Amino acid sequence: MLCLDEMDITSQCKRNPRLNSQAQDLAYVIYTSGSTGIPKGVCIPNAAVLRLVKKTNYIQLNADDRIAQASNISFDAATFEIWGSLLNGAQLIGTSKNIMLSPNKLIQHLRAYQINTLFVTTALFNQIAQTKPECFKVLKNLLFGGERVDPHWVNTILNSNSPKRLLHVYGPTETTTFASWYLVSREQRRTD
Repeated sequence: MLCLDEMDITSQCKRNPRLNSQAQDLAYVIYTSGSTGIPKGVCIPNAAVLRLVKKTNYIQLNADDRIAQASNISFDAATFEIWGSLLNGAQLIGTSKNIMLSPNKLIQHLRAYQINTLFVTTALFNQIAQTKPECFKVLKNLLFGGERVDPHWVNTILNSNSPKRLLHVYGPTETTTFASWYLVSREQRRTD
């Protein structure tokens, strides 16, 4: 650790520091109340972050991807956005709450920054499906989750030039964001 206000940084070694961390070492602590309503700290090891974003069976991220960083950093979905980008060489595009809550601004933002991967909560997914379902058509990967989804809104998205991959993801904070996933396809579309 360098204390910049006490030393001249130009005199420090210019090589990358040696990596001494192990898979079981702590990556971060995040606080959740889970289903109890009582806040508690959850210790997330490096291995859990790697399991979420590297060599996964639900999504393949690479340097060509442009991932929206739309989640508040105190929300575990930010782990997917931030580390998914950094550990796969993808670009991380800041996306404000103001943009996320306005479907018209969101579609402009997705196009302007060529964002191809986005996570939204199920509630926001439903809201956008109601007001501007074509918003997601520019995406390669749309992940949504956090709660049960209404199949009607999934069908609306599937019928409105949906993203290439529509993934329903779920997991408590203790499992490092996504413990389960489901690839929703047109072939599985319900007819209501």
